[in-house]
Amino acid sequence: MLKLITKKISNKIIFALFVLMSLSSLIVTYFTTLQVKNDAIVTTKENLEMLNTAIFQSLRNAMNTGDPAQIMKAEEEAKTIKGVKNLTIAKSQALIDLYAPGTEFTKDKDILNSFKTKNNQLLEDDNNEHTLRMIKPMIATQECLMCHANQAEGDIIGIMDLTFSLDESDGRIGDLVIDILLASTVFGWITIGLIFIIVKRATKPIQALKEGFRNLLQTNDPNIKLQVASKDEIGEVAQLFNSYMEKVNEGLKQDEIVIEEANDILEKTGNGFFVYKVEAKAANPYVEDLKNKLNTMISHTKETLDKINITLRNYSESKFDYKIDDRGIYGDLGSLTAGIKLVGNNTSEILAMIMNTGDALNKNTHTLSGASNNLSKSSSQQAASLEETAAALEEITANIQGNTQTTIEMSNLASDVTKAAHTGHEFANKTAVAMDEINTQISSINEAIEVIDQIAFQTNILSLNAAVEAATAGEAGKGFAVVAQEVRNLANRSAEAAKEIKELVENATSKADEGKKISDEMIQGYEILNKNIKLTIEKIDHVANASKEQERGIIQINDAVNTLDQATQQNAQVAEEISKMSSEIANMSNSLVTAASRASFLEEAREEVCNVDLVYDTAKLKVNVLTVKDNVYSKLGTYDKWVAENSKEIDTWIQETVTNNNELNQEILTNLKELNSNLKTKLQALIDANARKEPNSVLNQKAKEIEIESLRIFGTLNNLKKDACK
Repeated sequence: MLKLITKKISNKIIFALFVLMSLSSLIVTYFTTLQVKNDAIVTTKENLEMLNTAIFQSLRNAMNTGDPAQIMKAEEEAKTIKGVKNLTIAKSQALIDLYAPGTEFTKDKDILNSFKTKNNQLLEDDNNEHTLRMIKPMIATQECLMCHANQAEGDIIGIMDLTFSLDESDGRIGDLVIDILLASTVFGWITIGLIFIIVKRATKPIQALKEGFRNLLQTNDPNIKLQVASKDEIGEVAQLFNSYMEKVNEGLKQDEIVIEEANDILEKTGNGFFVYKVEAKAANPYVEDLKNKLNTMISHTKETLDKINITLRNYSESKFDYKIDDRGIYGDLGSLTAGIKLVGNNTSEILAMIMNTGDALNKNTHTLSGASNNLSKSSSQQAASLEETAAALEEITANIQGNTQTTIEMSNLASDVTKAAHTGHEFANKTAVAMDEINTQISSINEAIEVIDQIAFQTNILSLNAAVEAATAGEAGKGFAVVAQEVRNLANRSAEAAKEIKELVENATSKADEGKKISDEMIQGYEILNKNIKLTIEKIDHVANASKEQERGIIQINDAVNTLDQATQQNAQVAEEISKMSSEIANMSNSLVTAASRASFLEEAREEVCNVDLVYDTAKLKVNVLTVKDNVYSKLGTYDKWVAENSKEIDTWIQETVTNNNELNQEILTNLKELNSNLKTKLQALIDANARKEPNSVLNQKAKEIEIESLRIFGTLNNLKKDACK
């Protein structure tokens, strides 16, 4: 039923008019009957008031006569009036006391209230039957005091209680209401029928509008026009619609130009050209706003890419100290610029390490070259010395071996000497005995010498005789003369020999005496010699043993010297190679330093790269921060809400660093952990703001806070490296 009513405007209008007519009819009927009823009641009240006044006046006149019969008659006549249901005169206590003692005073509350207030009351009762009750006090006047002597002027003599029935009046009002309802119902249906016909005729052009809009929606053809079937407001609406569609058609054509140009420019920007702008003007303000925002986006992206290109161009020219202007760059492009800055920073650190290493290497290679040259010279000198030492050791070894052999021989000789000493001692004793015998024999020799001397003398004489005989013999005796001469010479020599022997014998005699004395001394000396020889043998044995040990030590030393000589020769060769290598390394270090010095980089990086492991660890942590941000940025397009995560790599690295008792600055590590937690809070704020679809200005502010917090983490990591190098 509701769908049927709301389906069409005509149904809505008819239903609304029906409801409105019904409500208005009911309201008019209600208020009309109510007004009629109120008017009837008012009229009845006015008539009743007049009746009440008339009855009251009639009763008062009857009372003024003082005739009870007249009073009763007037009261009875009043009760017979049409519509009067009850008429009662409630006497006052003074009246009862004066004229009807013993009569019970009224107990009606309403009457008692009028006795008390002296006010008229008009009471309507609609419980069982519709009645109107009028309670009116009868106030004593000057005339009444003649009969009511116990009351004063203004006192209530009695109260007239008049009840009037309104049932007849209500019946007439009910009939009137029914007549009004019937008339209004018939008139209402007639009106609704007329309205239905009028509305249908009036809303018929709306159906044409509906069909036109349906065709527009189904075909999306902006050239659709409505047929103007009337000249009323709906016809005007149709004409306005056609005019609007013409304007829309023109606007769509204009917007189509903008969209085509925008598609072309988007394709060009997709190919990497950010120098174009959409120049055409759109008719639709939303399309125009979209065009302006597209141009702004392309312009801002172009500015960002230009900054990136300038930075990369500087990097390509080895100007790694160039700092990109990343103000106002957030989100994915912010991560890109942060990554580029990180490349420049890491490259600066690598160049700084190359410079520091190159300088140290250059210095050390000079020292190494000098040391290798000194080592080469020293090795050559040492080799010569070792050769001399080896030769000397060989001689010493030979001498020690000779000494060892000599000591052995000396030991043997000492043994022989000992034996010889014993033998010598014995021989000395024998010599002493022999000396005595020699003296005896010498005497015999002296005698024999004298005989020889005499024989020589006789021989010499004989030779002289023979020479004389030879000379006498002449030529034949020449040979004999020669023999005689030789015999004479032999005799002379024998005489001389005998003389010499005599002298020798005399000397021998004296020597024999001396020999006797010496043999006695020899006997004593041999005894001392035996003792010394025994000690000498012990020393010789000790020397022999020491010589053997020395020989073994010298052999080992000789082997070590030979080995050292070989090592020295190898050292000399290695020293020459080291000298060549140091020269090459020096050239390489000079090349490195020269190459690094040709590039400009962040000089403060030289103070942060002493700990290479820390440099690479912090670089990984920075990349992890970028990864955490990129993970959040990549999900923002879903507008979902999730719980952000901080860089777990940083927390793990800090925990491992603290656990391993690393000497890094604990205060900086604590600050780094706090900044990592703050980054998580900033990321969560961006996620929540994005999920609530807050304005771009709010999202940009949140992204800016994230970038600032990231830079603080990077700065803290740099401070940690700098502090480690102090």
